[in-house]
Parts: sequence; C-alpha cells; structure tokens
Amino acid sequence: MNAIDRRSFLASTGSLVVAFALPPAASLADPLAPPSKTVAPDQVDGFIAIDAKGLVTLYSGKVDLGTGVRTAMTQIVAEELDVPMDRVTVIQGDTALTPDQGTSSGSLSIQKGGVQIRQAAATARASLLQMAATTLGAAPADLTIADGIITAKTGASVTYAALIGGKTFALKLDPKAPLKNPDTYTIVGQSKARLDIPPKVFATFTYMHDFKLPGMLHGRVVRPPGIGADLRGFDEASVGSIPGVVKIVREGNFLGVVAKTEWAAIKASRQLKTSWSSWDGLPEDGKLWDHVRTTKVAKDEVTSSVGDVTSALGKGAKRIKATYDFAIHTHGSIGPSCAVASFDADGHLTCWSASQATHNLVKQLSVMLGMPADKIRCIYIDGSGCYGRNGHEDAAADAVLMAKAVGQPVRVQWMREDEHGWDPKGPPTLIDLEAALDDKGDILAWSSAFFIPQGAAGTVPLVAANLTDKPHETILAPGGITGNSALPYTLP
Repeated sequence: MNAIDRRSFLASTGSLVVAFALPPAASLADPLAPPSKTVAPDQVDGFIAIDAKGLVTLYSGKVDLGTGVRTAMTQIVAEELDVPMDRVTVIQGDTALTPDQGTSSGSLSIQKGGVQIRQAAATARASLLQMAATTLGAAPADLTIADGIITAKTGASVTYAALIGGKTFALKLDPKAPLKNPDTYTIVGQSKARLDIPPKVFATFTYMHDFKLPGMLHGRVVRPPGIGADLRGFDEASVGSIPGVVKIVREGNFLGVVAKTEWAAIKASRQLKTSWSSWDGLPEDGKLWDHVRTTKVAKDEVTSSVGDVTSALGKGAKRIKATYDFAIHTHGSIGPSCAVASFDADGHLTCWSASQATHNLVKQLSVMLGMPADKIRCIYIDGSGCYGRNGHEDAAADAVLMAKAVGQPVRVQWMREDEHGWDPKGPPTLIDLEAALDDKGDILAWSSAFFIPQGAAGTVPLVAANLTDKPHETILAPGGITGNSALPYTLP
C-alpha cells in the first residue's frame, strides 16, 4: 500500500465542510442591575422561583464543570416539585442571583449542594400544597400533584402558576418539610439524557471561550521569566508597527497588552521588548523532596488519632515503612483559561468566568482591587473542565486589571504557555507510611504523615495580585488531601 499524506487524501476527495454555530454576542444591558431576589441560602427564594406560566427556575451556587451536575439538579427539583424536567431552568454560579453554596469541588455538588436544593424544593412544595388546600377547600393530605397542577378528590384543581406565579415564597428552608418518598420517584434515579450534550454536539453550546461583549477588546499578559523576577522596563515603541494596539498596561510586575483584535494582542505580547531581573528561587528538581520534608511546619493538622501508636509500633513482629511522592502536576485543561471583565459607568465590575468558585472570586477581586464586594458580580460560563483550581480565576484577574486600565470590556484568553506555566499546580506531596504486623500478619498499628508545601492549597493567591503586589486573600489549608489521609480501616 502506498503511503498518502493528509493533504493528498483531502485533495483526492470531495469537499469536507464543518460548520459551527457560534453564540451571539452578549447584551451589555445593565448587567449589574440589582436583582429583585434574595441570594440567602436559608431562603426558598434564594433557590426557587416559579413564573406566571408555571415555569420553574433553579438558582444553584454549585456549577456544572462537565460532570452532569446541571442535569442532576434539574432532576432533583423536577422530582420534588412534580413538574417535567423541560419546565425547569438552571441558573448557576451568578453571584447576583445564586446563593453561595461553596466551591464546586470534591464531588460535593450533589452530596451537599443537592441536599440544600432538594430541601428548598420540598419547602416550596409543602407551601404550595397549603395554598392549594385553602383555595380548593381541601386538606393537604387529600391533594395530589402532577405536572405542576394540584388536584383535589373532587376533581377541582389549581396550577402552580395561579398560586405563586411571579411572586415570592418568603419562606425559610424548613428542615422538617417532608421529602418525597423515593418509592414514588419517576425522575430521580432514572437514566435521563444529559441536557448539555446535544448543544455541545451541534456546536451551539456557549463556552466561556465563545462569549463576547459589544466593544470588547483583547488582552494578553507578558509573563516574567521567573515567578519572582522584577520588571525593569519595556519599550512601547517596539510594538508601534502593530495595527490595533490600544494600550500597554503596567502595574508593578504585571505587564499586559490590550488590542482591538486577539491576533494583534498576541503579536504585541510576543514583540514587546522587555527587561527583567533574573530569579531562580525554586528548589532544585533533584532536591525537591528534601525541600518539602525540611520546610518549617506552618500548620500541623491531625485527621486521625486512635490509641498509642508509638507503643503499638514497637510491639510488632514485623515493621514496614514506605515513602511515596506525588509530583507537581498541571491541570492542563483542553481549552486554556479565559475570562471577560467590564466596568460600568458607576464603577461596578462584572466578570464572566469559568471559575468553580465565583462567590469566592468576588472576594478575591474585592481584596485585590480594594473595592466593596457588593459592587462586583461574577457570572459562571462553562469552561473546558478544571480538574482542580486551574487558571480561570487568574485569567479573570488579568482581564479585570486591563479592563479597568482602558475603560472598556476586555477578554483575556490564556495561551497554552500561560496555562502550563502559571496555573496553580497540584502540589508536590510527600507521604510517609509505617505499620506493624503481628506474627499472623494482622495489622497492629498504622502511622501516616503527609507533607504539603505552604500556599499550595486553600485559597491560592491570584497571579495578578502577586505581580502587582496588591493585597490578596490566602487561606492556609492542605486542601482535599485531608479527606484521604485518615486511615479508612478499623484496627484493634
């Protein structure tokens, strides 16, 4: 068989046409208009709304990172309220509209966030039954619900729309509100087609990377050669020949290029002549684990302590020791991080981001900018996965600094080198394990210690805040490793 290259193959065939329907540009119509709803996590109205047509809106602080959470949340609400899934719309991760349910991580969106949402729906359902009982002159126990219609034994009925449509529940979540009996479930527990797959297959799904605003400019950050390098200067004239360059933005060691087109921003970021100090503050690769082990302990967190381990280890017929290391990992999302930021005439900031923690991003931007959190709104738009905290928040901070500098909306699309070079890494983790066995081979004692570098988990500082030397919020925490460090076995 003769070898044939791709170009020759395509030339020998007909034509291959691949068409993508990109989403339209977003509207800038007053994005920070104060919403007429609560976001309190103890209020039904924080989570659930029913409009004049009986359509249900769920406001979820947890977001779908590609794991199907949007579909699952829709099932939960549709089941508890007895409405079809196609009558439920999910708004997620919009800090002006959704309660703060914490970061979407650790497989807790359904386990914790879903429980809150189900309780909100159950409280709403109990309230609707009580309203219907009054309207229909029947006891709540004698009413049935199907497709958003409550019916009495007499045959008289009333719709959700007639009872509450367009109005608020004004109720706190009731932990005692009766949940539906799982034996009666018709939606939860059933295999339902994921809501996001068809638009993804047919290229009508809006990813963060597709999002546009009228008058939007494009930004790129010129990165230092090392994490701690200082910017000594740059030559603005070196990009003077590139059409469309709007502004070179510098704040401390943060250096950004804003242009009318993305390609102009890319060219300018590559062509801009800069001078940086040298920096080699990272530990040598070959001495990484010595560095991790000998670094001063900033916090000692005990996740499990049972019995006298030291004594038990000394009584074993056999003693086993092992050390394991988990190297530094990048998250490496398929699509590098992206964000859009815009300030309105009153100085309010709106930021569109694929962040898995938009409520926390508001806090971080508030600290970095020194502006009130209630003047900042972050809106979640799906990214291409995250696999742990990647560069979404940092791209957002980049966009915010440049949008503030030019007074127009700015989109920042990280390049592959940004993502792999500057996203927060999975930290180098060192694990010491030791066990003692008796003469039968049964475990007498087990001891484990995990070493994680400071600043590697918890709230990771925004890169832009570090480069500008602005304040940043940092929480010293070992992250999800604590959930895996406690021994999962029962030992004598």
